Amino acid sequence: MEIEKILARAIKYTGGLHLLDRYWGKNRLTVLAHHRITDPKARDFVGFVSNVSATPEAFEEQIDWVSKHFNVIDLATLHAHIVDEKALPERALLITFDDGYMDNYTNALPVLKKYGLPAVIFIVTGSMDNPSPLWWDICSESFRQTTKTQATLPLIGEQIIATAKLKYSVERQMIGALKRVAEHEKQANVEDLQRVLDVTLPNTQMFFGWEQVQELVANGIACQPHTVTHPILTRIPEDEMRRQVADSRQQVIERSGQEVLAFAYPNGSTADYSLSAMQALSDSGYDMAFTLVSGPMPVKDIRQHPYQIKRVYLSRRDSMAIFQMKVLGVPALLERGKYL
Repeated sequence: MEIEKILARAIKYTGGLHLLDRYWGKNRLTVLAHHRITDPKARDFVGFVSNVSATPEAFEEQIDWVSKHFNVIDLATLHAHIVDEKALPERALLITFDDGYMDNYTNALPVLKKYGLPAVIFIVTGSMDNPSPLWWDICSESFRQTTKTQATLPLIGEQIIATAKLKYSVERQMIGALKRVAEHEKQANVEDLQRVLDVTLPNTQMFFGWEQVQELVANGIACQPHTVTHPILTRIPEDEMRRQVADSRQQVIERSGQEVLAFAYPNGSTADYSLSAMQALSDSGYDMAFTLVSGPMPVKDIRQHPYQIKRVYLSRRDSMAIFQMKVLGVPALLERGKYL
C-alpha cells in the first residue's frame, strides 16, 4: 500500500494521469468493482473489513470524479455492443458491485440517484431470502468477537490471537486458506472455526432482499446473478457449477422480472473460473461475465472475450489519488492479466 501511495503521488504531480489516459485511448471500457460502501470504523459494523470498498463520503467523491471524466453506461448499452455491435461512447465506464450487501442499497443508491447514474449489482440469490452473513463475514466476525488469545485453527494450525493486530493477520491467513479448499470442506471448516473460537454469532441482516431489488431496478440499478450461494466455481463439481449458474439466473428472472444479461464470477481471478464455466454460462443464456482481473479493457477485446470482462478492484484504503491511478489502469499495466 505504501508503494501504491508513492506511485499515485508521483503520477499525480508529474502529469501521469493525462499520459495514462492517452495510453489507453478513448476506445476503452473501465468497469469499477465495488463490494461494500460503509464505514468499517462504525460501532455497529459487522463483517469482513477487507470487503469495504469505500466509505459513503469517499464513494461520493469517486463518483463525482468519474461523472466528470467518463461516460457512465448501463448494462444494456454494454450488452448491445456485445450482441448487436453497437458502438460504445468514448471512455465508457460501468459501475458494479458484488454480493448485494444492504449498504449498497442504503449508502450507494442515494449517491447514484444524486448523480443520475446507472450501475449493476451482482447478487448472491440465496441471500435475498436468507440475508445472514456468508462465510467470510462469519470468519471475520468470529475473530473479532472471540475472547481467546490462542487457538488451534482448522487448516492453519496453532495461532496466537492476543491482540487486534494479530487477529487481523490470522484472519486474513484463514480466509486465504478457506478460498483454496473445496466448497464442502470450506463450509465445514467455518463451522469448526466458530466452535474452536467459542463464538455464537447473531443472525445479522447483511444483504438486501427482493423487495429492495425492485426499487434498485426502478432506479436504473440492474441486479444480476453472482451464483446462488457464492462458491468459487473451480472448487465445486461441474454439475454443481452448472446448477449455481442456471439456478441463480432463473431466480433473478422469476423474482424480479429482469432480463438476465450478465454474471460475475465469485472471487474472480483466473484461477476461479474456467473454460467449462464460460461454456456453462453460454449454455444457460448469459451473454457476458465479469472477472476481477485488472482493467480497463480495450474495446476491441470486449466482443472477443465477453465472458472475461476485466474490472478495477477498489479498496477502502484507496485515497483519491490511488483510486484515480487504478481507474486509469496502472494495476492492469503491472499485472498484464491474460485471457483463458
